[in-house]
Amino acid sequence: MIIAIPLIHFPSCLHANDDEQYLNCNERFDCASAKDIGYPFWGSNRPDYCGYPGFELDCSGDAPHINITFIKYRVLQIDKESMTLKVARADYWNTTCPPTIVNTTINFSIFSYPSSLGTLVNLTLYYECSSSSSFTLPPQLDQMAIRLNCPINGSTGAINYYSSMIPDLAGACKYNVEVPVVVSAAAAINLTEEALIEAIDGGFMLEWNASNSNCDVCQKSGGLCGFNTSTNVFACHCANGTFPFACGLTATAPGKLPLFISWLLPS
Repeated sequence: MIIAIPLIHFPSCLHANDDEQYLNCNERFDCASAKDIGYPFWGSNRPDYCGYPGFELDCSGDAPHINITFIKYRVLQIDKESMTLKVARADYWNTTCPPTIVNTTINFSIFSYPSSLGTLVNLTLYYECSSSSSFTLPPQLDQMAIRLNCPINGSTGAINYYSSMIPDLAGACKYNVEVPVVVSAAAAINLTEEALIEAIDGGFMLEWNASNSNCDVCQKSGGLCGFNTSTNVFACHCANGTFPFACGLTATAPGKLPLFISWLLPS
């Protein structure tokens, strides 16, 4: 008689310190009004394997900050249920005179603009408009725009503007910066710099995508979502180790069949 017994593969830990990773990822990020922040965010007391690349938080000053494509943003709100965060550019906080001119860019591989939370519009600010000799500024400009009095990139005497009414103003200016705001905030801007600052500081929403479906499976198995920094893939940290998807579940290569051990017994 031939008896075949399947060789059961018991999941093994990926690292010797998996239990420590599970304990460390139980820690939450707290900063100012932002409390109990977990995956996909990391930073401070949360190591990088507890979060997802691109979601490091820095607790500086009176609010957490996040860097997105080399631009520092002030985090105004984090909503774990809707997987959204509200951010405002830190270099424009309470000012229209940033130390350097950098256009707003978003990493759309991990972020997107949520269509369900209102429409966004880009405010365009124009800098060093007096530096172009090929374009003559219209004489009525001061009645149609907000003049921003600040030196840019170390220069002095340059004229800087915000205007939503002169579409060809960029041809007269050396730099222009687009800053997203919600439509209602843009509509409330009157011809004062204070109103412009208020609209920018109100921030805009982003929806994150950090292996969201994998994280849902991991959490339902009792694990904590994280990242394998050695293989650069999602990881599920569990009390008894770290696994690729869920606690106790290892990856199986497509097309592979269970391995059987068989031996011959006398009949």
